[in-house]
Amino acid sequence: MTVPDNFMSAEEARKAMEKDPNLTLVDQAQDPSISHGPPMSSIKDELVRADRMYGEALGYAHEFMDAVRQGQPFHFKDATPLVSGFIDSVFRNESAAAAISKLKSFDHYTYTHCINVSILAVILGKKLGYSRKKLQEIGMAGMFHDVGKAVIPDTILNKPGKLNKKEMNVMRTHPLRGFEILKAQQEIPDAVLRAALEHHERHDGSGYPRGLKGDEISDISRLLAVVDVYDALTSKRVYKDPLPPSKVLGMMYKWRVTEFSPNIVEEFIKSLGVYPVGSFVQLSNGNHGVVVDNDTTDPLRPTVKVVYDAAMRQLPVQEICLAASDLTITEVVNPDDHKIKVYRLI
Repeated sequence: MTVPDNFMSAEEARKAMEKDPNLTLVDQAQDPSISHGPPMSSIKDELVRADRMYGEALGYAHEFMDAVRQGQPFHFKDATPLVSGFIDSVFRNESAAAAISKLKSFDHYTYTHCINVSILAVILGKKLGYSRKKLQEIGMAGMFHDVGKAVIPDTILNKPGKLNKKEMNVMRTHPLRGFEILKAQQEIPDAVLRAALEHHERHDGSGYPRGLKGDEISDISRLLAVVDVYDALTSKRVYKDPLPPSKVLGMMYKWRVTEFSPNIVEEFIKSLGVYPVGSFVQLSNGNHGVVVDNDTTDPLRPTVKVVYDAAMRQLPVQEICLAASDLTITEVVNPDDHKIKVYRLI
């Protein structure tokens, strides 16, 4: 994943988003995320379920990616109950489902990335109002979108430095190789095949492998393009540390006009919140805390659990709903810089 030079700081992104009426005002009557599904569970309860679900999915990801790497068969339908579980979790508490992969420490990006993209794609699909049947297809597409990377040489896939031109050309074969691997599966949906082939295509035609643009790219592929970039930038890689989710959303907000389908980045930001659950932030009074809940009607003002003062000394825990407070978020802080495990604070 190459990061463009037009980086937005957290403060610049926040100011830009505050001026965008599409982000700061949500019509609940039109918002498909406030709708059907099982009763919402608390973030704490759902994090426990999501943690268990993620572990099971990680085991499956190892199985099918390793099978492809070794030239052995696998069956894509085995992922059906896992993706169904992702959808159930998203309808119970999508913040927990989105947060689990960023709050716990997992190694092996190649395996975790397919799970993260599947979950995040379901969240965005739900926000866009897709049916349960369509969400299942979206989740399956996310799970297998990068299967072609299983046959990319490890020396390229996990190179700790920048790829040279020859290596990058090899890396860019993974969409087509993934398409060919999946095509051998019986009864695989066309949408899943296209997602493997098209998830690196871009709205302005600057992507690969075919340089498609606009509506030439399938709807699920356009959706996956957004969550694929988000997870790549917020994940730890062999050659880079993860960026805080809210900073990545700010970067994507700046790129939204050229890179992605119109309005889809804004919908993704609204589905996660400008400050996703698990973001470690500093408030206008200097205190620090972790975002523990978001309100789709006011995505710029989440609920924050305050735990440290300005000097990072521990405080009595206090939850503050910023929508009902004069306090604001002034900066997003990297918890790793302070050796803080955010998962333990929620």
